Amino acid sequence: MIPGAVPGSYSHWPDALRGPGQRVACLGPAGTWSHQACLQWGADAGLRPGPELLPMDADTALQALAQRCVDAVCLPVSTRVVGATPYLSPVLALLQQSHANDAPDALQVVGECRLQLGYSLMARPGVALAQLQAVCAHPVALQEAAPWLRQHLPGLPQRRCASAGAAAQAVAAARDERLACLGPALAAALHGLHVLQSGIEQGPHNETRWWLLARAAPPAQVADAARPWLGRFGLAHSAGNLP
Repeated sequence: MIPGAVPGSYSHWPDALRGPGQRVACLGPAGTWSHQACLQWGADAGLRPGPELLPMDADTALQALAQRCVDAVCLPVSTRVVGATPYLSPVLALLQQSHANDAPDALQVVGECRLQLGYSLMARPGVALAQLQAVCAHPVALQEAAPWLRQHLPGLPQRRCASAGAAAQAVAAARDERLACLGPALAAALHGLHVLQSGIEQGPHNETRWWLLARAAPPAQVADAARPWLGRFGLAHSAGNLP
């Protein structure tokens, strides 16, 4: 069972990515929402065994996909709270570049996952809520959890991190400070933290959408979701793009 599993909906997981030996990059380090999205998506699709998940930073993931070092990349592209994520623009730029020469194996949006995020506030064992000196999180997480933070931890300093996994690593490594981080409960299990509060801002209002990029034919339902964004970059519907 995946720690802290949250409600979600998923498109079809492409058959080409089902077998062992396939490598899927996701936003890392381990313990991010992207990591959890892949785990839940795979469990829902019955992937046993599934592809190898490789948590890494977004730039490295997209470069690895472009250079065929991984078979697919899963990144968050939009949220209901903040709109487009910082990753949408580089994802679309890579799609545009891939389609520039009409290559038959151009990159595609081959899958979509939506999760209703419910943040966990995590700290090192023995650290209590009243002892916290700062909270670490991705900037998007800080925005999405802002109502809860204003109510329960007003004035607590906030530190921006590259991802939930990076925030969990920072908290786990902090020996002289009493820090907490925001992210999925999966991060607590992976980084030796304990959960101070769970289900923060969980609900339909806090939904995030991920795209799975690969060189394969995408399902029709993803085409409808992706086409408005692709149109902004001149990636029109064609036989080599979305169906």
